[in-house]
Amino acid sequence: MQIREMTVDDADVSLRASRDAFGGPLQDRAAFTIGGGIHRWAIFDGPVLAAKANDREYSSLIGGRELCTAGVAGVLVTPEYRGTGLAREVMTHLFRTARERGAVLSTLFRTAPALYRSLGYEQVAELCLGELPTAALRGLRVRNPTTVRRATLQDVPAIKAVYARVASAGACLLTRTGPCFTTTDEKLIESFDGITVAVNPTGGISGYLSWKRGENWGPDGVLEVVELHGLDADSTESLLAVVGSFDAVTPMVRFRTSGLDPMHWLIPGAGWSVRDVKQYMLRVIDLAGAVEQRGWPESVAGAVEFSVLDGACPWNTGHHRLVLAGGRAVLEPGSGAAGMSITPRGLALLMAGDSTVAALRRAGLIEGGTAADSILDAAMAGPRPAILDFF
Repeated sequence: MQIREMTVDDADVSLRASRDAFGGPLQDRAAFTIGGGIHRWAIFDGPVLAAKANDREYSSLIGGRELCTAGVAGVLVTPEYRGTGLAREVMTHLFRTARERGAVLSTLFRTAPALYRSLGYEQVAELCLGELPTAALRGLRVRNPTTVRRATLQDVPAIKAVYARVASAGACLLTRTGPCFTTTDEKLIESFDGITVAVNPTGGISGYLSWKRGENWGPDGVLEVVELHGLDADSTESLLAVVGSFDAVTPMVRFRTSGLDPMHWLIPGAGWSVRDVKQYMLRVIDLAGAVEQRGWPESVAGAVEFSVLDGACPWNTGHHRLVLAGGRAVLEPGSGAAGMSITPRGLALLMAGDSTVAALRRAGLIEGGTAADSILDAAMAGPRPAILDFF
């Protein structure tokens, strides 16, 4: 058995293994996504591909700061090698090499929850495809003095700036920068049937709506809203009003959303349902680095002692002291005297935020050391984690 990074010479065998694992045709399908920022690790038994996993270079925003992230996808073991521990082997190799390149977190969309939980991942967010009768938006209007218009190529930097503001105020959303996000401004505009922007009285773009019209009208008509972000209530409602204007030809709207989306507070009608959910999991690869990179509440100051036992990332194992002050934190050596132990899955939820120590204790992810609960609860307070990019 040999573990190595795949090259374009391995593309065909990789494609066939992916087809066996995930289905789909072989014809007219790219074997590899060519470009930088993707590390494809595989275990070969002689010339035979036995297991593989891909590491994509991303950055996640938590507490308004960027954390270097290994976005994992394409994990598989070929049928003849399943049950032999190769998934764990290729994943622990990926953790080590991702940490060497600077990653402090790893995230993925789960297909095998038990496997990924055994590797220290835990679910922190969901990517949802929701449906709403277009009639539920009746009564919404473009709010004066906000106006709406179709986006042009020159608007793309401002559209990206809107997303950046939304992401920096949230938790776990990707920055959409770096080697894995190379779509040109022209391609972004061409990716949708339309991008509608909300314009404030000073002429600045304060929101955007990206949408795909689909092919049907009447009873089978559906409008797909890929993203809708407004920086204020006027912009959000105005963009929802544009969606509602399709009522005569598309009786149903499908929204791609995540977390606690403010648009729900502005929808006047009923009928929201969830059509599909993709669970997003996170694990801490480098605990000290993640603590240093993450943003923490400026109002929280104090220290918490805890211990970690991490078999997949053994460099995280030990007694630690988390020191918080002024919106930042550092990890120092601890004594273990506090008696608090946190599992790798517990660390994932702590890092993502929007949980409580009591809830983690009920799940067995934290044990002992109740004296520091209030500090950890305050440090974890924040927006509900979300994700809007599928990989």
